[in-house]
Amino acid sequence: MLNKKLLFVAVIIVMGLGCRSVTTIVTTDRLRNFPAEINAGDIVHVATGEKITFSQLADSLDGARIVYVGESHSNRESHELELQVLEEFYKRNGGNIAVGMEMFKRPHQDILDKWTGGEISEKELLFSTDWDGEWGYDYNHYKGIMDFIRDNKIPVVALNIKRKLQKKISRDGIEGLSEEERETLPEIDTTDVYHRKYLEGIMKGHGHGDMDMGEAFERFYLIQCVWEDVMADSISKYLSSPEGKDRKLLVFIGGGHVIYHFGVPKRVYRSNHLPYLTIETYELRDLKPEGDHPLFASDIPLQPADYVKVVELDKSKEPKVMLGVVIRSLDEEKEEEKEEEEEEEQGGKEEGQKYKVAIESVREDSAADKAGLKAGDIILSMDDESVGKVFDVIYHVRQKKAGDTCRIEILRGEEKMPVEVTFFKTKGHGKK
Repeated sequence: MLNKKLLFVAVIIVMGLGCRSVTTIVTTDRLRNFPAEINAGDIVHVATGEKITFSQLADSLDGARIVYVGESHSNRESHELELQVLEEFYKRNGGNIAVGMEMFKRPHQDILDKWTGGEISEKELLFSTDWDGEWGYDYNHYKGIMDFIRDNKIPVVALNIKRKLQKKISRDGIEGLSEEERETLPEIDTTDVYHRKYLEGIMKGHGHGDMDMGEAFERFYLIQCVWEDVMADSISKYLSSPEGKDRKLLVFIGGGHVIYHFGVPKRVYRSNHLPYLTIETYELRDLKPEGDHPLFASDIPLQPADYVKVVELDKSKEPKVMLGVVIRSLDEEKEEEKEEEEEEEQGGKEEGQKYKVAIESVREDSAADKAGLKAGDIILSMDDESVGKVFDVIYHVRQKKAGDTCRIEILRGEEKMPVEVTFFKTKGHGKK
């Protein structure tokens, strides 16, 4: 009996040692399998460590119902890859595709439908979806993608929740939502061990030590899980809908929601078991010898993606042009009263004319200052396009580059006058 007990204990010890050895081997082999030398432009098939061409990658698209491209939001090359995959996806499948985008929020689906149908302009798309408030990254990175979608009438699926609801969940938890708000959410899974480890590493990497890994981390982790379950729910519902049941779906989404498969891909697969593949963008960087590789965390024994595209770390901060004014919308009610008084005194005004955007202040040495614009001026038009809201001014300036001019018609007091502004590159607070 004693010998049997000793044998049993010995087996347990050997099994334990074996488990530790397997973990070590998996971690080491995963990293060794990845090419020791990589350069911007390389595409790596992660499972084999083979460098391949885009054409070879494209051949694998045919076997997947869903293709995820994990982007780096502010990296230009990352978005060029997305457009390249989109064009290839369309060439292989024709009109039998749709595109899911993290950048757009579910309540804005009808606006995206209008974009696909060619019913609204780019300006209307950005204003109606509150691009700056809800997403905030440079639209120019996405312009080629969105133009291709519209030109080829490809359906776009809005994937995520609005920022207002996100903030409410972060502050009050899901239990703090109204019944109506809770009904808009799927079941939220916060039980994935490796997913939690990954996000703990992200939070610590942003300067949060162990002291901050309590309640603050739980709020952060909950929001991440909400995002990913909501986006997974949006994808699954679309693919099972009458509109999407026969289509292939290309998903553009932050790389952190795709890496290791446990974010959105795993949650979608659980619901429909459809074949998919993931393409991750990796920004090339100098690595610390003692640190983890960004793609191969030592405590996560999973493959980061099916394919990795290596891009340059985007260090360029291209100076943008700016007008150099603080503007505000005029109060509608007060403005209507003012218009009525003016109409009585002057016998009416031009039909349909409403003055809505005023300059509150002008930054010294800015393009506006050099052109002679002043606080109190009301902006009527820019390059003969009427200005009715603050966004009109913001959007118009974004289309300009250094050296461009803009003819602005203003109302100063009771006098209308043209002002020509010449834009130049600025750094910091309006300094050339």
